[in-house]
Amino acid sequence: MDKNAQKKGILKAGWLNALAILFFVCVTQTSLAYESASNPFLDVPDRESTRRIINDIRQYKLDYLRNKEKLESAFQISKEQDWEHLHLEAAALYSELLFRQEKYAELTAHLSHYLHQDELLKRKDIHLLFLETKLKSLTRLDDPTPAKALSKTLETQISQHSINEKIIILRALAYYYTADDALRKTLSAALEGLELAMKNDDIASQGYFYRKIADAYGYLEEDEDKAVSYAKKAVETFEKTNDGLFTAKAYWSLGNILLETGDSQNALVYLNKALAYFKDVNMNKGLAFAQYSIANTQFLQANYDRALTLAKENIELARTAGIGDMHLASMILLSNIYIKQGFLDKAEQVNDEVYLLVDNFSRSIYKANFFSERYTLKRKLNRIEDAFDAIEKKLFYTEKHFEATSESNIKALQVKFEVKEKEDTIRKLEYQKDISNLQAKEEYQQKIIWRLSATIASILVLVILLLFYRQALQRKKYHRMASTDYLTNCFNRRGILNTANTKLAQQKMTIAIVDLDYFKKINDEYGHDVGDLVLIAFAKAAKETLSKGDEFGRYGGEEWLFVLNSSDEKVVRDTFEKVAATYQNYCNDIDALEENLSMTFSVGVSLGDKSNRTLDTLIKRADSVLYEAKENGRNQVIIN
Repeated sequence: MDKNAQKKGILKAGWLNALAILFFVCVTQTSLAYESASNPFLDVPDRESTRRIINDIRQYKLDYLRNKEKLESAFQISKEQDWEHLHLEAAALYSELLFRQEKYAELTAHLSHYLHQDELLKRKDIHLLFLETKLKSLTRLDDPTPAKALSKTLETQISQHSINEKIIILRALAYYYTADDALRKTLSAALEGLELAMKNDDIASQGYFYRKIADAYGYLEEDEDKAVSYAKKAVETFEKTNDGLFTAKAYWSLGNILLETGDSQNALVYLNKALAYFKDVNMNKGLAFAQYSIANTQFLQANYDRALTLAKENIELARTAGIGDMHLASMILLSNIYIKQGFLDKAEQVNDEVYLLVDNFSRSIYKANFFSERYTLKRKLNRIEDAFDAIEKKLFYTEKHFEATSESNIKALQVKFEVKEKEDTIRKLEYQKDISNLQAKEEYQQKIIWRLSATIASILVLVILLLFYRQALQRKKYHRMASTDYLTNCFNRRGILNTANTKLAQQKMTIAIVDLDYFKKINDEYGHDVGDLVLIAFAKAAKETLSKGDEFGRYGGEEWLFVLNSSDEKVVRDTFEKVAATYQNYCNDIDALEENLSMTFSVGVSLGDKSNRTLDTLIKRADSVLYEAKENGRNQVIIN
C-alpha cells in the first residue's frame, strides 16, 4: 500500500471515529446507519450513496418503476466495485424490478445466476427476497409443479426464520395461494402476515396483506362490507408509502370491489387513479387489469359503444402481456356487449372461442361464472345440448370453488383476526412502555457522558461543527418538502414565489396567473377526487409543454403562477396555446368526466420590463388582467 492510500485510510478511520463519538455524546434517537441513509444530497456514486438508494427502495421511500435508473445504477456499480454483500441486496431488488417490468425471460436468467451462489445462503433475508420473486414468476408457468414445490419448501421452513423473514415468506405464499385459487390459505397467510407486519411496524407489508384479505373476500362474494373495509385500509396504508405500483393495485382492488357493490361512480375514480400510474410507467399488465375494469364499468352503465372499444383493445393488450384471466375476461365482456346490442351470432362466436381456452382460467369461480353465462346464451339460441353441457360444468366448478372457500373456515379465520387486532392493541401499549424505559436509560447514559466531557473537549468542537452541518442539510430537505404541492408534485405557493424572486433578481421575466375555468362546477358535479385528477392533468400538461427555464406552481386552489423567461407576447401566447391543447388531451383520458367536455382556463399576463422590476407589481398586474379575462367570458389570454 502506498503512502497516499495509507493517508486516505487514516483519514477515513479518523472520520468514522469522530462520527462514533458524535452520536455517543449526543445520544441521538437514530443509529449511525440511519444517519448516513437520511442524507439525500450525495451525488457521487460511492458506496454510501449506493447503500442509501438500496435502503430507500427496500423501505418503500422510492418507487421501483419510477426510479428504475437509480436501482439499475446501484446494481451495476455494486457489481463493478465488487461490493459483495451490497451487490446481493441490489440484485434481489433488481429481480423484483424485472418482475414489475414484465421482463420475464431476463428475470429467469437473473434468478438462475444468483440463486446458485453459496454466499447468498448466508444472507437469509436477501435469499428470501430472491425466492419471493421466483415464486411469483413461477405462478405464470403453465406447469404448476415448480411453484407448488417452492411453496411447500417455504411452508416447511417458515418456523426457522425471524419475524422480518417470515413476513417475506408470507407475502410470497399469499401471492401464490391467490394465483392457485386456494383462498382459505390466502386468508390464513395474509392474517398471519398482517399480525407480524403490525408487530414489526412494517407499513408496506401491512398494506399488502390488507389488500390480499380484501381480494379474498371479494372473490368469495359473501361479505362485501368486509371486502370494502379491508380494501380501503389497503389504500390508506399504501398511501403512506412511496410504492406507486402497490398503491395503484390497491386503487384497482378498491375500484373493483366498489363496482361489485354497485358504486360505479366512485369505482371509476379509483380505477382511473390506478390507470394513471400504469400508463405513467408503461406497465402492460396493470393497464390490462385497469382498462378491463373501466370497460366493465362502462358496460354496466349501458355505454356499450365505449365498452366495446375498450374491450377489443384489452383483448389484444392482455394477450400480448400473457395474462390468461384478463384475456378471457375481456372476451367474455365482448360477448356480453354483443348480446346487449342484439348481435347474438357474434356473441356466440366469441363465447365458443373462450370455451376452447377455458382451462387458461386460474380460478374455479371464473370458470363457473363463464359456464353460467354460456348456459344463458345457448338457451337464447336454442342450443339445448350445449346449454346442458354448460350447466353441468358450472356445477362442477362451483363445487370446486366451495371446496376451496368453505364457510366455516372463513368464519374461524375472521374470529382469529379480530382476536389478533385486540392483541395488537396490547402490543402497542407494551411498545409505549418499552419506549419509556429506553428513554430513561438514555437519560442515565447522557449524565455519564457529560461527566466524561471534560476529557474530550477538543473533540466537541468537531461535534458542534458536524451538528450544524447536519442541521443545515435537514433544513434544506424540509425546505424542499415545504415548497412542493403534495397533490401535483409541482411547486406550491411558497415554492413558486421563492423561485420567482430568485429569477427576478437575475433577469427580466414575465409573470402569468392561470385560473381553471368553472373548476368549482367540476368539484360539485363529479366530486373532489375527479377535481384532483383535473388538477393533476393541468400540472402534467404544464410540465410537458413549458420551455427549459420556465417554471410554474400551484398558487392556490385552481390558480397557478407561471414564471416565464420570455417577454415576447407571441411566445407567451403560443406557450399557453400548447398548454391548453395538452391539458384538454389529458382531461379527455379521465373517464369519470363527460365525454368531449371542454376544459379551459383563463390567463392574465404581466410582461416584464424596466418599469416593473418588483414581483409584487408583476403579480398585481397579472391578477388585474386575469380578472378582466374572466369578466370577458373566460378561456382567453390577456396580456398587460
